[in-house]
Amino acid sequence: MKNQDFEVRVMNYFAENTNLQKYWSIAKDCAKEICNMRFNNIISGEFEMPTHVDMKKKAAERIPYEFDASDFMQNGPIDFSGLDESRIKETLHKIESIYKKFHEAQAMAVAKAAISLVEKLATNVKNEIEQVKNKYLS
Repeated sequence: MKNQDFEVRVMNYFAENTNLQKYWSIAKDCAKEICNMRFNNIISGEFEMPTHVDMKKKAAERIPYEFDASDFMQNGPIDFSGLDESRIKETLHKIESIYKKFHEAQAMAVAKAAISLVEKLATNVKNEIEQVKNKYLS
């Protein structure tokens, strides 16, 4: 099997087994946490958006690392029959390396979604404060 075909099959397996709803929930939780922690900065106009790197770290902490070699051997798209022990270890090492890249990509996707949500939440808070100001102080 060609290396590229191997990687594509492994990545497809991980992608098919991704819980998108869980990752969306993580993005929302990260965004709410940022907005709660920096609420005073938002209403005072001094809020600075977290960097993608900072948000990625926050998201990565919440995304479980779920690589399980024995589960992959049983349910994954790669046939391990006929491989000796050293070849199995080598293959699993490659697969886990691919999973680490996949995990990093998931963290970045969640971070981007969280930043988008933070922007929306901050804008909504500013608009609400402006409406309250206009209602009671105009």
